[in-house]
Parts: sequence; C-alpha cells; structure tokens
Amino acid sequence: MEGDAGSGRLTPPEDEGASITDDEVGSEGSEDDDALPEASDPIASTDADAAPGQRSRLYSRGWVIGVAATLLVLALVLAGVGVLARLADDDMQTRNANEAAAVQAAKDCVIATQAPDLATMEASQRKIIECGTGDFGAQAVLYSGVLVDAYQAAQAQVQVSNIRAAAERHNDDGTVDVLVALRVKVSNSTVQDQETGYRLRVQMAPEGGTYKIAQLDQVTR
Repeated sequence: MEGDAGSGRLTPPEDEGASITDDEVGSEGSEDDDALPEASDPIASTDADAAPGQRSRLYSRGWVIGVAATLLVLALVLAGVGVLARLADDDMQTRNANEAAAVQAAKDCVIATQAPDLATMEASQRKIIECGTGDFGAQAVLYSGVLVDAYQAAQAQVQVSNIRAAAERHNDDGTVDVLVALRVKVSNSTVQDQETGYRLRVQMAPEGGTYKIAQLDQVTR
C-alpha cells in the first residue's frame, strides 16, 4: 500500500506534463521571436536612402532657377531705367535746344524794334512783321508804322549798348516766356546819347521751325 502510494505521487499526471511542456515551448518560442531581428524591407530602405539625394537635387535646381529669375528681373529693371534715363536726357536736350532758339529769336526781334535810324527803319519794319504771331502779329504792322512816325518827328538815332535775355518759364502750350533786359543810347533834336534801360517780357511761340513774338510787355518792376 505504501509502495503504491509513493509511486503515485512521484509520477505526474499526463495532462499536467503536457500542459507544462506546451507552456515551456510557448515561452521559448516567444523568447526566440524577441531575439530575432526584424527583417528590413529592401525597397523601403532604398527609397529612404534615395529621398535625401533627390530632395537635395531638387533644392539645388530650384535655387538655380530662382537666382536666374531674379537676375532676369533685375536686368529688365535696369534696362527700363536705362530707357527712361535716355528718354529723359533726350527730352532735356530738346528742351534746352528749344530754349536757346527762343532766347536768341527774342533778342533778334527786340533789337529790330530799336532801329538805329530812319534809314534802317524799312528793314526793321520787315523784321518786326516777320517776328510777329498771335496778338503781337496782329499789331506788328501798326507798331512798325508808329515807330516810323516817331523817328521822323524826333530825328531819332538809337544805339543798343547792351542786351541780355534768359528764359523765364516754359508754358504747357509750348511757348517760352523770355525776359529781355537792354540798355540803349538815344539821340534826337533835344538830347544826345541819353542812355536808358528797360526790361521786356516776351512770349515766344514756335511757328514754322522758329520762334516768334506772340506777346510783348514792358516790365515795370
């Protein structure tokens, strides 16, 4: 009896042995799985390695395109500035040339109103009429006739001793206001070489490739 009982305790049940074996196997399998490294995906690894290089090339290409575009815009801006500067320079040269022509024409026409004597009055009359346009042109014939009468009555002789002229203003209609200052010596039946000076504001208008007097006023101050 005692021998059988001892033998029964030393021999484990079949189910218990099988259960322990399965658990041990399962545990060992889990440990083996944890110990093995995960298999890497070669395609994913290749893409990951290639992506930085592609991004670098794309970045370099974009940087080059950006710089080229910036340089192109800068070149266009500089070209535009150059064209504007050239146009402004051309306009300034044209303005200066027109101003010089208007000033010289004003001097010549004003001198024509100061005929040296009666003998030269006929030529002065023609010059005054040629110089006139606009309001002054309508009065040029009458003005020259009055001068002839004044010279005859006083037996006048006139000498221009000094004349200066400068552009005062450029008007929107293309006319140029010219300020003329002159000094003359007058001799007649009562005085000899009486010197006097005065200033005239002459509005010069472009006509027929030259400038003519459109208006003439004496400046009192």
